Amino acid sequence: MNRPPVAIVAGAAMIPRGLAPADDLEALLYAGRSLLRPHSHLGIDAPLCAFDRDFAGRAATTLAFAALRRVWPAWQAATGRGSFWLATTKGELDPWLQGGTGATGATGPDTLARNLADMIGGLPPARVVSNACVSGAQAVIEAAEELQDGLADRALVAGADGVTAFVTQGFAALQGVSPTGARPFDVARDGLSPGEAGAACVLARAADAPGAPRLAGWGASNDANHISGPSRDGSGLALAIERALAGMDRSRVVAICGHGTGTRYNDAMEARAFHAVFGLRVPPVFGVKGSIGHTLGAAGLIEVILSARVAATGLIPPTAGFARGDDDFALDVVHGAPRRVAPGLVLTTNSGFGGMNTALVIAPGEGPWPA
Repeated sequence: MNRPPVAIVAGAAMIPRGLAPADDLEALLYAGRSLLRPHSHLGIDAPLCAFDRDFAGRAATTLAFAALRRVWPAWQAATGRGSFWLATTKGELDPWLQGGTGATGATGPDTLARNLADMIGGLPPARVVSNACVSGAQAVIEAAEELQDGLADRALVAGADGVTAFVTQGFAALQGVSPTGARPFDVARDGLSPGEAGAACVLARAADAPGAPRLAGWGASNDANHISGPSRDGSGLALAIERALAGMDRSRVVAICGHGTGTRYNDAMEARAFHAVFGLRVPPVFGVKGSIGHTLGAAGLIEVILSARVAATGLIPPTAGFARGDDDFALDVVHGAPRRVAPGLVLTTNSGFGGMNTALVIAPGEGPWPA
């Protein structure tokens, strides 16, 4: 069966720093600086919130709505049957944490979907993907496969999560939160930084979006290793990467956008997986979580959008928080300043609780990456 390629028509990502739009966020990421600041009502490192946290107690809804507004013109310009995919790990927990009861206090991924439907008229019924930290990437995979199967002609994918006490205390209970800020792939890394963001992208068949970056391949796997810990040898992630690269010349991969949480085990596992797939010639690696934190349901989607820009432009952003890497399974981590490479394939990976792994390969289109 001939399966048509899928294009990334448009993408946007929003963080709480004054609801910075996609182009502003990318400028911040390319600057290579950490945006992590003590969160005023949680007392831990998380991105600075410059919007009203009392907005109906719905941070995830605010961020997702802002991102969706940015890609809405591209969504409306696309034609045919549409589908809507929503990636989130927890949805809206704020009302529950504030003691909400009854219908107005209902919380969860379905509540986030309903909130967005109320705020944006004309959304197709939401398909919610909630699979820990791979949710955003998996939603892109599910939407792309639906397009290839001919069940839809265009897809709108959104991802969002907010920083709540439930999230931060959960990671703290696992001793996984850094007291000083995430340092992806750094030898002195000591934990992740919870972050919050919203992201959205529009997918369509490549024939309907000439010149746009393409999803060249994808793969998924499960370690079946531990409820929260990854496989130490990276075999699960390596399997997902091999599936994503099937039939491709892997020498064409010019960069890897790693999951890079800044925890001891995750980053070591990723390094082993990259070496297992690429041997001694691992492409340059970069990550964004040292700048904006781990944004959970939005993370994989943000990284797909940024990888599309890297594939199209050949400009790799530096990894905030990185200074020196491990000697074992050493990686060439881009840091300090952006690095210019030839446009080409970009691999982006994510791993999550429950042992889930995803890998997507982004190919450059013939035109500039649409803002």
